[in-house]
Amino acid sequence: MKHLKALSVLALMLVLAAPAFAETQNVKVSGSIDAYWFYRVNYDLQDNNDSGAIPVGGAVPASGGTTNTTGHSSDADDYFRSNTQIEVSADLTDNVSTVINIVNQRDWNADDFVADANFATTNTGPGEFDIILDLAYVQMKEIFYSPLTLTIGRQDLFFGRGFIVGWNPQDPQGVTQADEFTQIQSFDAIRATLDFNPWTLDFVYSKIREGSHDPEDDRDLWIANVNYKFAEYNAVAEGYYVGEMDRNALRTAGTSLTNDSGGTKGNDTHTLGGRLQFDPISQITLGGELAYQFGDYRAAKLATAVFPEGRDRQAWAANIFATYRFDYTWKPEITVEYVLFSGETDLGPTSTQSYGAWNGLYRGKFWTAYADFREFVYATSDAGDTSSATNEEFVQIKGAIKPLDDLLLEAMFTYLWFSEDIHNTATNPNTGTRANEIGWEIDLLATYDYTEDVSFGILAGWFVPGDFYSDPSDATATDIVSSVKVTF
Repeated sequence: MKHLKALSVLALMLVLAAPAFAETQNVKVSGSIDAYWFYRVNYDLQDNNDSGAIPVGGAVPASGGTTNTTGHSSDADDYFRSNTQIEVSADLTDNVSTVINIVNQRDWNADDFVADANFATTNTGPGEFDIILDLAYVQMKEIFYSPLTLTIGRQDLFFGRGFIVGWNPQDPQGVTQADEFTQIQSFDAIRATLDFNPWTLDFVYSKIREGSHDPEDDRDLWIANVNYKFAEYNAVAEGYYVGEMDRNALRTAGTSLTNDSGGTKGNDTHTLGGRLQFDPISQITLGGELAYQFGDYRAAKLATAVFPEGRDRQAWAANIFATYRFDYTWKPEITVEYVLFSGETDLGPTSTQSYGAWNGLYRGKFWTAYADFREFVYATSDAGDTSSATNEEFVQIKGAIKPLDDLLLEAMFTYLWFSEDIHNTATNPNTGTRANEIGWEIDLLATYDYTEDVSFGILAGWFVPGDFYSDPSDATATDIVSSVKVTF
């Protein structure tokens, strides 16, 4: 009797559970394992100071002998890293699908393990082996209206060539160097896509930072993007608005930035832009992108604990590019690009003139191994240096060939300079003008596809500082990265 009752309960459970399982039409598991070796020398542009690379905001040891300031006696960093991710996607009924992606990224054995009196080891560092959530979203196609797709949750956002939005780098474990290699680049967002082929319209809201769960210290991102694909010349036109409403950057110790009426203010950036790209003939691609920023800018608090007056933003960014593909067996091609991120000469905290420095937002397009991350991911030893995300112009020539079907060789030469003059101090911006030459960089990259799923890569880059830098902050930075990447 007991067995009959147990079987009856089990049968009832299966009957009730069967419809739930039947809702899942298809499940796919995929992932990747990427292994890297890094060798980096003088990323702080300073010789003989026992420092290879210092994260931006960190203290750079002074030059002048072996000081062991950073715990070692070498101007080079030499280490391994792995990025591992597993993604599960499921197709449900009625055009509903879900995606979950989890990631572990770690520098090999970077945690600090110590032995106690009983020779037992204890991990005193952060969670090197933690599993971090990267993607978690639901996508509903033809919801309410057949051209409409709604995507809700943690997702990647990349528009156009990534000139404005594409990268939101995060290192939640806090245990990795080389954060430009992070796999976690996602946004918490709600995205509505209207597909009126050849028109595509995207509308996005993203919560960048919540703060203390009230609207007075949040950072929000709004995006409207319109894309049109032409029937001829492989042409595409794109226009966009990107608005970042930042109430968090100037909020400190629980006090908000307020105006006389008691309302909250912050750094708001509104970006309007457009891109055009086409192939006049099959061997040539021409394109350009132009963007303008307006809104409000406020500097950090003054020594008197008073926030300075707001300044009107008036900033520009531009990208012009051309590619020529030669009709030869090795498929050689050459690309020339010009990039501008406008700058601001007057960085004084009491200035009230318009503010012309470009806000880099969440740019996902990078051209160099080192220069793109100067004072953005890595600190230099020059106190007057500024972030590569703003006040910069450069020209790049890039060549590529495929001597074998599975082998791609690329070489890049980039020359960089400041868009606006840099002064020795922000408090006295009218004196001490410095040279505007940032420098030049050579990058070499080889990628070999061993199979459809496995590839090997080697990157070698050298950045030579220009006249802006002077001794002892003018050493050549060297970057060597080898990689093995497996996808499944």
